[in-house]
Amino acid sequence: MYQQEPILRKKEPMNKAAIESYARNLLGQIIGAVMIVSQTSGLGSPLDFGSGEWLLVANALWASLIPTALRWANKKDPAFGRVAEVVAKEAGKKLDAAAKKAPAKKK
Repeated sequence: MYQQEPILRKKEPMNKAAIESYARNLLGQIIGAVMIVSQTSGLGSPLDFGSGEWLLVANALWASLIPTALRWANKKDPAFGRVAEVVAKEAGKKLDAAAKKAPAKKK
């Protein structure tokens, strides 16, 4: 009998730009949801919200994920898309090549 080696999964680095985009979307959605709920319910302050109002605001959590998820699903999106890492590597190679070709600055 042979021993089976454990399968090691490669950890994908988190895309910082995607997380920042989601955070901006989330903040905007929550502020908008609080404003709409307070206007439609007649409550003057979020401190007066009950559980029903906060559940309406909580929908902003999933709603703010949609724009970022759509950008991730777009294969051609160079910032968040599934090819973003490949695009970034290619850009890095071109920058390195350009830096090597540039003459050194004299002090």
